[in-house]
Amino acid sequence: MRRGLLAATTLPILAQAQSLAQNAWRPDRPVRLIVGFAPGCSADLVGRLVAPELAKKLGQPVTVENRSGASGNLATQAVVAAPADGLTIGFAGLQLATNPAMIAQLGYDPAGLQMIGQLVALPVLVFSSSRSGIRSIPELAARARALPEGLLTASGGYGTSGHLGPEIVFGAMGARYTHVVFRGGAPAFQAIAAGEADVGFDIVAGYHAPTAAEGRINLLAVLQDVREPALPNVPAIAEHGFGPAAQMRSWQGLYVRAGTPPAAVMALHAATNAAVASLSERFRALGMTPTPSASPEAFQALYVAEAARWSGMIRAAGIVAQ
Repeated sequence: MRRGLLAATTLPILAQAQSLAQNAWRPDRPVRLIVGFAPGCSADLVGRLVAPELAKKLGQPVTVENRSGASGNLATQAVVAAPADGLTIGFAGLQLATNPAMIAQLGYDPAGLQMIGQLVALPVLVFSSSRSGIRSIPELAARARALPEGLLTASGGYGTSGHLGPEIVFGAMGARYTHVVFRGGAPAFQAIAAGEADVGFDIVAGYHAPTAAEGRINLLAVLQDVREPALPNVPAIAEHGFGPAAQMRSWQGLYVRAGTPPAAVMALHAATNAAVASLSERFRALGMTPTPSASPEAFQALYVAEAARWSGMIRAAGIVAQ
């Protein structure tokens, strides 16, 4: 009996010691954070805010490396090609869920990605050019349905929020749209503000409200079931009777190559959550919702669910990266 009690007492202590040993992983040299988009975009902004916070927790410098191209796919290839040692981190976003369905020669197996943790959720806004005369979601639906080719809709690229948003919203309205692709979200936004396109969909950014105040665009709705605190006067699309099929929130986080040691994954996850806690107010000021993951598995589940949703829609719509 004494031996049994001793074993029962010792086993939890040993398990705790093993857990502490695993979580003691620290990088022995600088860490790379690879962002798949050009400097100045939201992913780059968040990546550069997060990098120094990760460095504080990890005890090594974290450098941001921009590797844009192929809808972020070149960056993913670089992460997968690096050693699975936790020293190369990828910046995760919606492109990880959409690229496998859009790009024939992906260059990696999606199962080869290990999610670390989410950083933020990003509301998606639908807005119109003031020159279009569209001031509400009912007016948007009426105009879109009345035009055989639908409204001229600008986006910053295939498979982005600016492209997937109109797919689900106009699909729910029973309307078509004409997609005009620009080299990035900023040029697409400027085209709408100038009246060169009718409508845009984009993650909420600091320039939307000021441009609306100038009278150049109309903010129609956020694609979710509740209003966004940063834009309290903009209705949620659910208020107009549109359910989950016409709703979306983009997201950003971190990942590594599958096969990275569990101790490194857990240490990176802890550093990610610490960064979210430290940057929460800054994220909110940028219109982003701080969204730490309970575990790497929780973020992995989100990634898998998003990939299932968007890959089905992309294939059904015949969307191909160009």
